[in-house]
Amino acid sequence: MSAAVDRDAALHALRKRGSTLKQWAKDQGYGYRNASNVIRGTSRAHFGQGREIAEKLNKLIEETGNV
Repeated sequence: MSAAVDRDAALHALRKRGSTLKQWAKDQGYGYRNASNVIRGTSRAHFGQGREIAEKLNKLIEETGNV
């Protein structure tokens, strides 16, 4: 699985669930800054918390059918 996250698809999936990136990050136990860095591509998300965030966002995209 690729760690890269499609920014528009992730934000659209969050909007479909009635949530924001900030609220989603808080609910998942991550900081907004870390989640934002993954979405913007500042964090390469190869390991650690960045990778966890990327995997969860990619899973969210798949669940909402935004692939």
